[in-house]
Amino acid sequence: MNELELIFPSKEYKTQIEQYVQEFRNHNENEIIGDANLCKIKDFNPWLKKVESALSEEKMEAKNVPSTLYLTIRKSDHKIIGNIQINHYLNETLLHNGGHIQYSIRPSERKKGYATKQLKLGLEKCQELGIGKVFLDSYKDNIASVKSIMNNGGILENEITLPNEKIKQRYGITLKKRYANRHKLNQPNSNLIYLVKNFKEKFFTGDICYYNFKNANIKIATPKGKVIIDNNYQLLEFYDYHSKVKLSAFYDKNSEIIEWYFDIAKKIGKENDVPYEDDLYLDVVVRPDGKIILLDENELKNALKKFEITKEEYRMAYEEANKLMMLLEGKKEKLKSFTDMYLNHFKKLNLN
Repeated sequence: MNELELIFPSKEYKTQIEQYVQEFRNHNENEIIGDANLCKIKDFNPWLKKVESALSEEKMEAKNVPSTLYLTIRKSDHKIIGNIQINHYLNETLLHNGGHIQYSIRPSERKKGYATKQLKLGLEKCQELGIGKVFLDSYKDNIASVKSIMNNGGILENEITLPNEKIKQRYGITLKKRYANRHKLNQPNSNLIYLVKNFKEKFFTGDICYYNFKNANIKIATPKGKVIIDNNYQLLEFYDYHSKVKLSAFYDKNSEIIEWYFDIAKKIGKENDVPYEDDLYLDVVVRPDGKIILLDENELKNALKKFEITKEEYRMAYEEANKLMMLLEGKKEKLKSFTDMYLNHFKKLNLN
């Protein structure tokens, strides 16, 4: 399939956009989903001005939230294939009708797999905006739309029967999943070592993933500048599939602990044999001196405010975090013995 890219509308595409709209009309389609009323605004210039102003719209009434409209361009011939509009966050209205993304594919380019690819590009834009979970609407009988959503990881949240007896479905796509093999995928040709082993014992049941960033030239630091990944550093990640907490233990090049990092998760699971966590914003850090710190409360509150999580998930995140912090109080030495034991296990495997 030809590659696609999303671009912001400009006067350069005026003629193409007018032809794009006309094609829908020729097919007796008087609505283009996600077009910012392009079909209803006859003059191109007022429409472009409306699209530009939508970027800074801050009203929380009706559907007036900041949004960005993109044209989907086929790189090989620069033809407009579709359009996609992304709402930067939700309000009460959009939560129940509209969601984060609305999009269309021009009639002559349908049934070619472009909708799936366009949505994938749109989700990447959502990730750049910091959206943790994307909601989309689709009519149940719109098979092509449902297929493109599910191809991008969409999970049916609910459905309602409208007065006209059509069934509208709402899908959610989480963008907070973090997979255990992400560093290896990002640096496939590096020297870093990635191992996964399943354990069923009294100390731990689940998968443990081990990274040795051996001359990998990957450097990651916390917002305060503390380096947690660098050449010859090591990382252990503990995936207990019956838990809502994922532990990461970061070690420096001398195998000294840097910090223990606990992610509160909606779910810890496995896809295609790769462990993952579906992050729920709150994190708990234990420093080498035993100090316990709760992180990212503002992120959790913003996610609730923007309807990316439910009130139940909000409460659950705090319940898990508070329970964890109570459990960790005064247990630094036990925690160190626990993670050091598995670090030594993987180091032996690594040497062999």
